[in-house]
Amino acid sequence: MKYSGCIIEESLKEKSIINEFEIIEEIDDDGIMWIVEIDESRLDDVLPRLQSAMVDAPIWYCDLKCEDYHYIIYNDKIFKVNRDYGEQYEEAKEYGLKRGIPEEQLPNRTWAK
Repeated sequence: MKYSGCIIEESLKEKSIINEFEIIEEIDDDGIMWIVEIDESRLDDVLPRLQSAMVDAPIWYCDLKCEDYHYIIYNDKIFKVNRDYGEQYEEAKEYGLKRGIPEEQLPNRTWAK
């Protein structure tokens, strides 16, 4: 199974981590954003390294999802949300709010299936 998501260049202090992903699209609109894919079998190895590659401030998150699960990756915490249960997004959203991310930029229960 493949996970897909979005990684913004500005969120990374170690940009070479992007080489761990298959880049589906690169969008350059006042900064680079990559739409990426990665095989589920590689997640256990790559997620902690992606987390470590993220800048400390300002706070950002990256996300990777498949049909069933959604990973929301902050530089100091990773949330795994079951997309069948929209309420599971609330903890990740609250965490981002406490870290200063605007509410409209955060994952929320509308991202569930």
